[in-house]
Amino acid sequence: MTPYRPGTPGRGAPGAPEEPTPGDGGTGLTTPARPHPAPAGTGRGDGGTDPTPRGTHITAPRSTDPTAPDPRESGARTGDPHLPGAYTTAGRPPAEGAGGSPAEPVERLSGRARPTGPADLAVTGATVLTPEGPRPGTLLVDGGRIRAVVPPGTRVTAGETIDARGLHLVPGVIDLHVHFDVPGISLETDFRTGTRSAAAGGVTFVVEHPFSDPPTTTAARYRDKRRSAAAGAVVDFGLWGALTRPSLDEMEGQHALGAPGFKAFLPENDMDFPPATEADLLTGMTTAARLGARVLVHAEDRDALTAGEAALRARRRTDVAALLEARPPSTEIDAVRKVLRLATRTGCAVHLVHLSTPEAVDLVTQARAAGLDATCEVTAHHLLLNAAELPALGGFAVCAPPLRDERHVERLWDRVRAGHVQAVVSDHCPYGRADKLAGSDDVFRCPFGIQSVQEYVPLVVSEALRRGMPLADIVALMTEGPARICGADGSKGALRPGMDADFALLDLDSPWVVSAERQQHAEERWSPYDGRTSTVRVVRTVVRGRTVALDGAVTASGGSGRYLPLSGPARQPSGEAACRI
Repeated sequence: MTPYRPGTPGRGAPGAPEEPTPGDGGTGLTTPARPHPAPAGTGRGDGGTDPTPRGTHITAPRSTDPTAPDPRESGARTGDPHLPGAYTTAGRPPAEGAGGSPAEPVERLSGRARPTGPADLAVTGATVLTPEGPRPGTLLVDGGRIRAVVPPGTRVTAGETIDARGLHLVPGVIDLHVHFDVPGISLETDFRTGTRSAAAGGVTFVVEHPFSDPPTTTAARYRDKRRSAAAGAVVDFGLWGALTRPSLDEMEGQHALGAPGFKAFLPENDMDFPPATEADLLTGMTTAARLGARVLVHAEDRDALTAGEAALRARRRTDVAALLEARPPSTEIDAVRKVLRLATRTGCAVHLVHLSTPEAVDLVTQARAAGLDATCEVTAHHLLLNAAELPALGGFAVCAPPLRDERHVERLWDRVRAGHVQAVVSDHCPYGRADKLAGSDDVFRCPFGIQSVQEYVPLVVSEALRRGMPLADIVALMTEGPARICGADGSKGALRPGMDADFALLDLDSPWVVSAERQQHAEERWSPYDGRTSTVRVVRTVVRGRTVALDGAVTASGGSGRYLPLSGPARQPSGEAACRI
């Protein structure tokens, strides 16, 4: 197995300090995108050590309190006296000239922004993936927000300059679907561990699901989780609320605290999260529609799953192949059809999580065409793995819905390329090795989930490029699409003036091999992708203008990430949509 070797040969000898060079007309100093190659296998950097090379000026953060008011914000969301000024509402950026406007000072000429004062940060030499498409340019950052993207060669002044020649600068990835409940010592520790993995993988914003211990089924638990998570996070985050019978009366309170939507789980599960009945869904969707929020659904038919497992156990079938028989595509397709009918009846915006079958995606596409606010996501593992690999991977590839055969995977990619999927996510589930190995003799005892938030971005982008998909198209499914679904599109998901300066620098031609043991920041290091080669490497991850990870080493400390209260969907159907499913 080829070891993981961060860095690019020729950009500084191993161990040698970089010589500072003048910025593009500025008075600051230039930081190479990679300071120098690190020794093999050192991806797990110490979060307490700052590996930033000599010659870099770093602007001090405005506050060390993750829940303190952000001086960049105007009109912050209110309603929670226990967490004053916790970052921002997710609405649109402040208008130019308004109080707290982040994009000033700039001069507008012919629709272009021209800097008139020094910037905090300039990133030069990269191909920038702007909303208008990829183009060479220099990204300027002020106060943690994007000031402008100016043409290459523009004379700029900046306190810090990053030389990103040969790299692509893309918006920071938004992962809508993560579970941070390991090591389980505390929510603060869980979020520190999980968001360190996210940062190393180019993810700058996560929205975590309500399956913590205890489950986030009340407004009080939501508030406590928000505060504890902020103390540990190294990237920014939001939180989904819960739609279960115990939480039906708590949905409005969670929404007031910043929940953009509510997660419903139809099948039985191993997380003590009560499954939602059809009556629960109907009540919860009615409430969500009134609030202007979204309902997320894990859609597999509970009765069919229970009957399938019982029948296989009666035949003494508990091998990994039995999982595929117990959870056939029909269990997902039937459940998705039911969820869309209820959403149509209530006028509720709905998001179908981790769809694994092209037929289920097609149902969502039909509902969208009929006017329903329906979206869906697919996971990295349903795009990168298939059922034929399950016997070799064992419990480390056990998930729900399960892996599908190669034909399903290819047809799922067809839907991704056609624009029928709105988000690609990790569905990161960091179970311990012993838990996953427990399913060796009985697959039904194995917890469902794959930890992959650190690897999924480069692996999915690499595979998409191999299949001929444009970089802008696959990146949009990890940035703009997720931002719209969770309501963060006013500050996250695009490289646009006034937006948070969240971005990743990618090397699209730097092959490396996944080695969980050498690279991961997880509490227990394992991956179903061990030994897989990616041609895409995450070089640097930046959150609000501050580097949080560099060549796999995390440079940010716990508590530097911020909680973002999120809005609901931008559009709600009026009355019943004409959905014929």
